[in-house]
Amino acid sequence: MPSRYYFNLTDGNEVIRDDDGIDVPDLRTALIHAFEAIEELRREDTSPMSEWHGWSLEVVDSSGNLIQRLPLDGAAPDKNSRH
Repeated sequence: MPSRYYFNLTDGNEVIRDDDGIDVPDLRTALIHAFEAIEELRREDTSPMSEWHGWSLEVVDSSGNLIQRLPLDGAAPDKNSRH
């Protein structure tokens, strides 16, 4: 049974909420989507990475529980790593 996950951007103070989310079969698939979203953001955003200092993409479940926090200002995440 699919679960819905949301991908919020936050710097700890400001939050850009994902109001739509995605339905995926498991957490691993949700994390793969999160890594892909970060990669896409890095490709499309022409601002220096320093502007993302302190920002993270938070993977949140349908109950609002934080599942994973992925920093945007670090090295590109390895979507093949185990979490």
